[in-house]
Amino acid sequence: MGKIICIYGLAACGKTTQADLICADNGMVQFGMGDTLRAEIESGSELGQKIKSYVDQGILITDDLMAEVIKKVSDEAKTKGIIFDGFPRMMSQATMLEKVGAEMGMDVEKFIYLKVGVDEVIKRISKRSETGGRADDKDPAVVQSRLDVFAKESVPLLEYYKNNGKLVEIDGEMSIEDVFAEIKKHL
Repeated sequence: MGKIICIYGLAACGKTTQADLICADNGMVQFGMGDTLRAEIESGSELGQKIKSYVDQGILITDDLMAEVIKKVSDEAKTKGIIFDGFPRMMSQATMLEKVGAEMGMDVEKFIYLKVGVDEVIKRISKRSETGGRADDKDPAVVQSRLDVFAKESVPLLEYYKNNGKLVEIDGEMSIEDVFAEIKKHL
């Protein structure tokens, strides 16, 4: 069975950076949910238009739309393993990922939580927005909505994956190298 590793945490906690490092080190294929959703939006596809209406409001897309996006993974990803960057974010998505993963012959092996405080996240988002980064980082209301959604809907995932023996919690405020070294201990 192919393996799935999930990197999870607040916006700007370092998910994509760590996913890049894991992929380079292990030959896995990265599936950055945020990047994938933005690419789908930019494609102008019907699916992208549906996704855009949610992203523009700073709310999570539906599980059905998410499943459509996940099912687009390549055969290479199924063979080498997938790193999900920023997914799942709530229990219904975790359940959907298990179902879709099983259909693809894959299983979630680790759920890595990069724990970063809200003040640090806001500082990182502000810095990222100054360097011409993502449009959704520039609107304080959208940023606050993302933080609120995380606090309200995402936290139960930690307990779920902990109970399933798959949770790895790492201090995401350490240096990039130290965070990666901690992750490698668990892979």
